[in-house]
Amino acid sequence: MKTPEWLNDEEQRLWRLMLAANRKVDRAIEESLNTGYDLTTPEFGVLVSLSEHPEKRMRLRELCAALNWDRSRTSHQITRMERRGLVDKQRCSGDGRGVLVALTKEGERRLKQAVPEHVQTVRELVFDRLSQEQAQAIHDFSLAVLGSDVEHLNIPKGKNNG
Repeated sequence: MKTPEWLNDEEQRLWRLMLAANRKVDRAIEESLNTGYDLTTPEFGVLVSLSEHPEKRMRLRELCAALNWDRSRTSHQITRMERRGLVDKQRCSGDGRGVLVALTKEGERRLKQAVPEHVQTVRELVFDRLSQEQAQAIHDFSLAVLGSDVEHLNIPKGKNNG
């Protein structure tokens, strides 16, 4: 194993700033969703993925790929959400081992209620604080970190998705 090259002072500062900023954004989003709409961030992610699918349902393995989660985490999350009435689990016809996850009316209702405040929180915490150049730099950095994994994630295409 290669001996690690320790981070220099500037790299350490940047790394810790990135972690702190990510935690701040995560906490604010979690608090907004939880307090106002009784949703967790993972639940919101599942509901968004399902709502964007043309049939409002997806195979479990597609959902795993879209969320970049492993099957176990996704299965447990879906089971909890099914108990709360946010999604339904169904067997795939013709595939006894396949599972379909469908958005329920309640899940769709809760998502529609939460989206405006979620967007406002993201805008205030992130986009209102960035110049176009900074946003492009973060975009490029994110693509570099994700590499080919980005193809499997549920990320809308845009003019900068290259």
